[in-house]
Amino acid sequence: MMLLALGLGCVQDPEPAVGPASQLVPRREFAAQEPVSIHVDRVSRTIEVVDAQGGRHSEAVGIGRGGLGQKTSMGYLITPTGVFTVDLVLHSAGTHNAVAASSVEPFLGQPEFIALLSPEGLDQLFANMLAIDFDGDGDPDNAYGDAYIGLSSPDAVTGPKMRRHSSSQLPYWYSIALHATPDPANLGAANSGGCVHVDASLLDRLIREGTLAVGRELTIADGALQ
Repeated sequence: MMLLALGLGCVQDPEPAVGPASQLVPRREFAAQEPVSIHVDRVSRTIEVVDAQGGRHSEAVGIGRGGLGQKTSMGYLITPTGVFTVDLVLHSAGTHNAVAASSVEPFLGQPEFIALLSPEGLDQLFANMLAIDFDGDGDPDNAYGDAYIGLSSPDAVTGPKMRRHSSSQLPYWYSIALHATPDPANLGAANSGGCVHVDASLLDRLIREGTLAVGRELTIADGALQ
Protein backbone atom coordinates (compact mmCIF):
# COMPACT_ATOMS: atom_id res chain seq x y z
CA MET A 1 0.00 0.00 0.00
CA MET A 2 1.34 3.46 -0.89
CA LEU A 3 1.35 6.10 1.84
CA LEU A 4 0.91 9.80 1.13
CA ALA A 5 3.26 12.33 2.70
CA LEU A 6 1.69 14.96 4.91
CA GLY A 7 4.14 17.81 4.43
CA LEU A 8 6.94 15.98 6.22
CA GLY A 9 10.61 15.61 5.44
CA CYS A 10 12.37 12.26 5.52
CA VAL A 11 11.64 11.64 9.22
CA GLN A 12 8.90 9.14 10.03
CA ASP A 13 8.01 6.66 12.78
CA PRO A 14 10.55 3.82 12.78
CA GLU A 15 10.08 0.23 11.73
CA PRO A 16 12.42 -2.57 12.90
CA ALA A 17 15.84 -2.62 11.30
CA VAL A 18 16.81 -5.38 8.88
CA GLY A 19 19.67 -7.62 9.98
CA PRO A 20 22.35 -7.11 12.61
CA ALA A 21 25.13 -4.65 11.87
CA SER A 22 27.68 -7.39 12.65
CA GLN A 23 26.86 -9.02 9.31
CA LEU A 24 28.08 -6.01 7.36
CA VAL A 25 31.49 -5.80 5.71
CA PRO A 26 34.18 -3.82 7.58
CA ARG A 27 35.11 -0.41 6.24
CA ARG A 28 38.04 0.39 3.99
CA GLU A 29 39.34 3.56 2.38
CA PHE A 30 38.59 4.49 -1.23
CA ALA A 31 40.87 6.90 -3.04
CA ALA A 32 39.12 9.68 -4.96
CA GLN A 33 40.81 8.68 -8.22
CA GLU A 34 39.56 5.09 -8.05
CA PRO A 35 36.54 4.16 -10.17
CA VAL A 36 33.95 3.41 -7.51
CA SER A 37 30.36 2.21 -7.89
CA ILE A 38 27.70 2.87 -5.28
CA HIS A 39 24.58 0.74 -5.10
CA VAL A 40 21.59 0.90 -2.73
CA ASP A 41 19.54 -2.27 -2.33
CA ARG A 42 15.99 -1.48 -1.16
CA VAL A 43 15.28 -5.12 -0.23
CA SER A 44 18.22 -5.68 2.13
CA ARG A 45 18.34 -1.97 3.07
CA THR A 46 22.06 -1.73 2.46
CA ILE A 47 24.47 0.46 0.56
CA GLU A 48 27.43 -1.17 -1.18
CA VAL A 49 30.58 0.62 -2.34
CA VAL A 50 32.75 -1.30 -4.83
CA ASP A 51 36.21 -0.14 -5.94
CA ALA A 52 38.10 -0.84 -9.16
CA GLN A 53 39.86 -3.84 -7.59
CA GLY A 54 36.55 -5.44 -6.58
CA GLY A 55 36.81 -4.51 -2.91
CA ARG A 56 33.35 -4.26 -1.41
CA HIS A 57 32.04 -2.37 1.60
CA SER A 58 28.43 -2.64 2.82
CA GLU A 59 26.41 -1.01 5.57
CA ALA A 60 22.80 -0.66 6.62
CA VAL A 61 20.74 2.26 5.29
CA GLY A 62 17.19 3.45 5.79
CA ILE A 63 14.65 3.70 2.97
CA GLY A 64 11.16 5.11 2.41
CA ARG A 65 8.33 3.78 4.52
CA GLY A 66 6.01 3.48 1.52
CA GLY A 67 7.24 0.03 0.50
CA LEU A 68 9.00 -1.24 -2.62
CA GLY A 69 6.58 0.00 -5.25
CA GLN A 70 7.13 2.56 -7.99
CA LYS A 71 7.44 6.19 -6.93
CA THR A 72 5.11 8.23 -9.12
CA SER A 73 4.92 11.32 -6.93
CA MET A 74 6.91 12.98 -4.15
CA GLY A 75 3.74 12.49 -2.12
CA TYR A 76 4.36 8.75 -1.97
CA LEU A 77 6.87 7.80 0.72
CA ILE A 78 8.81 5.46 -1.56
CA THR A 79 12.52 5.43 -2.36
CA PRO A 80 12.68 5.42 -6.18
CA THR A 81 14.79 3.02 -8.22
CA GLY A 82 17.06 3.66 -11.17
CA VAL A 83 20.33 5.35 -12.06
CA PHE A 84 20.82 8.69 -10.33
CA THR A 85 23.27 11.56 -10.68
CA VAL A 86 24.45 13.64 -7.74
CA ASP A 87 23.26 17.21 -8.30
CA LEU A 88 23.82 18.73 -4.86
CA VAL A 89 26.39 18.21 -2.09
CA LEU A 90 25.87 19.86 1.29
CA HIS A 91 28.31 19.08 4.08
CA SER A 92 28.69 20.48 7.57
CA ALA A 93 32.31 21.41 6.85
CA GLY A 94 31.17 23.55 3.92
CA THR A 95 34.30 23.01 1.85
CA HIS A 96 32.70 20.39 -0.42
CA ASN A 97 29.39 22.14 -1.05
CA ALA A 98 28.41 22.21 -4.72
CA VAL A 99 25.35 22.21 -6.97
CA ALA A 100 24.93 21.17 -10.61
CA ALA A 101 24.39 24.03 -13.04
CA SER A 102 21.47 22.14 -14.59
CA SER A 103 19.68 22.17 -11.24
CA VAL A 104 20.27 25.90 -10.77
CA GLU A 105 18.91 26.96 -14.18
CA PRO A 106 15.18 26.47 -13.36
CA PHE A 107 15.49 29.05 -10.57
CA LEU A 108 17.40 31.80 -12.38
CA GLY A 109 14.33 34.06 -12.36
CA GLN A 110 13.65 33.56 -8.64
CA PRO A 111 16.03 35.74 -6.58
CA GLU A 112 15.00 34.28 -3.21
CA PHE A 113 16.10 30.84 -4.39
CA ILE A 114 19.02 31.65 -6.65
CA ALA A 115 20.89 33.45 -3.86
CA LEU A 116 20.94 30.21 -1.87
CA LEU A 117 22.28 28.28 -4.87
CA SER A 118 25.37 30.44 -5.23
CA PRO A 119 28.68 29.12 -3.83
CA GLU A 120 28.28 31.54 -0.93
CA GLY A 121 24.64 30.64 -0.35
CA LEU A 122 24.89 26.86 -0.02
CA ASP A 123 25.93 27.07 3.64
CA GLN A 124 22.77 29.05 4.38
CA LEU A 125 20.68 26.62 2.35
CA PHE A 126 21.89 23.73 4.51
CA ALA A 127 21.33 25.78 7.67
CA ASN A 128 17.74 26.38 6.56
CA MET A 129 17.21 22.67 5.99
CA LEU A 130 18.54 21.73 9.42
CA ALA A 131 16.41 24.39 11.11
CA ILE A 132 13.07 23.14 9.77
CA ASP A 133 10.62 21.72 12.32
CA PHE A 134 9.08 18.93 10.25
CA ASP A 135 7.42 17.17 13.18
CA GLY A 136 5.85 20.32 14.62
CA ASP A 137 7.25 20.00 18.14
CA GLY A 138 8.66 23.53 18.13
CA ASP A 139 12.32 22.54 17.77
CA PRO A 140 14.57 22.22 14.72
CA ASP A 141 14.69 18.60 13.56
CA ASN A 142 18.27 18.56 12.22
CA ALA A 143 16.68 15.99 9.92
CA TYR A 144 19.59 15.71 7.49
CA GLY A 145 22.45 15.32 9.97
CA ASP A 146 25.88 16.43 8.78
CA ALA A 147 25.60 15.70 5.06
CA TYR A 148 23.10 15.73 2.22
CA ILE A 149 23.56 14.34 -1.31
CA GLY A 150 20.79 15.43 -3.67
CA LEU A 151 19.95 13.11 -6.57
CA SER A 152 18.43 13.64 -10.00
CA SER A 153 17.29 11.32 -12.78
CA PRO A 154 15.42 11.79 -16.05
CA ASP A 155 13.60 8.52 -15.42
CA ALA A 156 12.53 8.83 -11.77
CA VAL A 157 10.67 11.25 -9.54
CA THR A 158 13.27 13.14 -7.50
CA GLY A 159 11.47 16.31 -6.48
CA PRO A 160 10.89 19.94 -7.40
CA LYS A 161 14.24 20.83 -5.77
CA MET A 162 13.86 24.37 -4.34
CA ARG A 163 10.67 25.31 -2.51
CA ARG A 164 9.49 26.94 0.73
CA HIS A 165 8.57 24.91 3.81
CA SER A 166 4.84 25.22 4.37
CA SER A 167 5.01 26.31 8.03
CA SER A 168 8.30 28.17 8.45
CA GLN A 169 8.43 29.48 4.86
CA LEU A 170 12.16 28.77 4.85
CA PRO A 171 13.49 28.08 1.35
CA TYR A 172 15.01 24.58 1.24
CA TRP A 173 15.99 21.79 -1.14
CA TYR A 174 13.19 19.23 -1.50
CA SER A 175 14.52 16.20 -3.32
CA ILE A 176 15.30 12.52 -3.13
CA ALA A 177 18.71 12.27 -1.52
CA LEU A 178 21.21 10.28 0.44
CA HIS A 179 21.58 12.01 3.77
CA ALA A 180 22.68 11.48 7.33
CA THR A 181 20.27 11.18 10.23
CA PRO A 182 20.28 12.29 13.87
CA ASP A 183 18.72 8.95 14.90
CA PRO A 184 20.83 5.77 14.43
CA ALA A 185 17.62 3.71 14.61
CA ASN A 186 16.81 4.96 11.11
CA LEU A 187 19.66 2.87 9.66
CA GLY A 188 18.31 -0.47 8.46
CA ALA A 189 14.72 0.74 8.86
CA ALA A 190 11.98 1.81 6.44
CA ASN A 191 10.81 5.10 7.90
CA SER A 192 11.89 7.94 5.61
CA GLY A 193 9.81 10.03 3.26
CA GLY A 194 11.68 8.47 0.33
CA CYS A 195 15.28 9.51 0.95
CA VAL A 196 18.04 7.07 1.86
CA HIS A 197 19.38 7.42 5.41
CA VAL A 198 23.14 6.75 5.48
CA ASP A 199 25.59 6.61 8.39
CA ALA A 200 27.16 10.06 8.79
CA SER A 201 30.73 8.82 8.98
CA LEU A 202 30.39 6.89 5.69
CA LEU A 203 28.88 9.91 3.94
CA ASP A 204 31.64 12.09 5.34
CA ARG A 205 34.35 9.79 3.94
CA LEU A 206 32.74 9.45 0.52
CA ILE A 207 32.33 13.23 0.24
CA ARG A 208 35.86 14.03 1.39
CA GLU A 209 37.35 11.39 -0.92
CA GLY A 210 35.42 12.76 -3.90
CA THR A 211 33.43 9.56 -4.39
CA LEU A 212 30.17 11.44 -3.85
CA ALA A 213 30.56 14.63 -5.87
CA VAL A 214 28.32 16.50 -8.30
CA GLY A 215 28.07 14.50 -11.51
CA ARG A 216 28.83 11.09 -9.99
CA GLU A 217 26.30 8.30 -10.53
CA LEU A 218 24.81 5.65 -8.25
CA THR A 219 22.07 3.06 -8.54
CA ILE A 220 19.08 2.16 -6.38
CA ALA A 221 17.40 -1.18 -7.07
CA ASP A 222 15.69 -4.20 -5.54
CA GLY A 223 18.56 -6.64 -5.15
CA ALA A 224 22.30 -6.70 -4.76
CA LEU A 225 24.79 -5.25 -7.22
CA GLN A 226 25.72 -7.89 -9.80
